[in-house]
Amino acid sequence: MRRLFIILSFLLCATTVMAQNFRQNCVVAHRGAWKNTGHPQNSLASFRAAAEMGCHGSECDVHLTVDDSLVVTHDPTYNGLEIEHAKYADLIKKPLKNGEKLPTLREYIAFVKKQTGTKLIIDVKNIGSDEHAVAIGVATAKLVKEMEAEPWVEYLVAHIPTYEAMREITSLPIAYLGRWKVELPEMHPDEVQKRGIKAIDYQDIHLFNHPDWVDTFRQRGVHLNAWTINSEEGMTWFLDRKFDYITTDNPERLLERVKTGK
Repeated sequence: MRRLFIILSFLLCATTVMAQNFRQNCVVAHRGAWKNTGHPQNSLASFRAAAEMGCHGSECDVHLTVDDSLVVTHDPTYNGLEIEHAKYADLIKKPLKNGEKLPTLREYIAFVKKQTGTKLIIDVKNIGSDEHAVAIGVATAKLVKEMEAEPWVEYLVAHIPTYEAMREITSLPIAYLGRWKVELPEMHPDEVQKRGIKAIDYQDIHLFNHPDWVDTFRQRGVHLNAWTINSEEGMTWFLDRKFDYITTDNPERLLERVKTGK
């Protein structure tokens, strides 16, 4: 029993030390650092670039193939194939523009675990039926557990049923995304509180339209993230409000502003 206690204590300390090693800034590179580097979005190279430049987090997007492979890419189609109806072997026939093959999430996580400075923020896509969306979230959370990658990972989810299904199997942070361009009732601070959601990642327009929400969320202890903040004015708006995370296609510039305080 004493030996088990020592092992558990060691693992807890190791996890705590690892968490302290992640860079302490608000910058999340949207689909990795790609815009100013020339790397493909969501590629291993774009994650590496985000990590090397010192981002706290790098976001990626995850879909599920018909043969249950989790793949890292943004759009619901790849090389003309609908991912949810395609086999992984068919998807990888066309490489990314830098020669990488389309990465699986397993490969991506293994790559991320080689460093301890930058977190992987996984956006669980909700293309297709409710059942398929939930399947992506559950498979993702199970894979992260299987690979013992919890210290490196946080989640983004736009689909409430997926959020609820994932919450049953993971204690990692899951930020609610709401909806692109269209405001949903579920995005209101009172609804967020009612559902027990502890983190949000809203498109900037929703927060510009409801600046009062920021104070309400903060008073209620909700972790704040926003996307995709690329302009100088937008960066100023969210930096002034001390958002926990700011997701951007221009991580180099946002990092510069964070470091200089300007």
